[in-house]
Amino acid sequence: MKSICSAIAKYLLVVLFVSYYVGGTAFTHTHYYPTYSVTHSHPFQPGADGLPHHTHSSSAFNTIEGLDDILVEAASGFFSLAVAWLLLSVFIQQHKYITPVHLVRNVSLRAPPFCIK
Repeated sequence: MKSICSAIAKYLLVVLFVSYYVGGTAFTHTHYYPTYSVTHSHPFQPGADGLPHHTHSSSAFNTIEGLDDILVEAASGFFSLAVAWLLLSVFIQQHKYITPVHLVRNVSLRAPPFCIK
C-alpha cells in the first residue's frame, strides 16, 4: 500500500510542478492602466492583439497581492526551517559511523636513505 501511495504522490508532484511552470510562463500577462501596470499569471483567452481582454476588480488585485505576500512569507519561512534543520542535523545529531584512524608514528629520527650517482 505504501509503494502505491508513493508512486501516486510522485506523479502528482510532477503534474503539480508542470502545471505551476506552464501557468507561470504561458499565461503571464499585463494589465495596463493610466498610472500603473499589473503583471500576473492565470489562464485566459487572449484577444486578436494578444492582450488579455478581461479586467479585474480592485478586490481581485488585493486578493492577488495577498496571495503573493503569503507565498513569499511561506517561502522564506520554509527556507529558514530548511537551514535550521540542516544545522541541527549536522551539529546536534550523534554520528552513527565511527571511522577508525590509525596513527603512524616512527620512533626513529633517522632520515630515509638517499643516494646520488
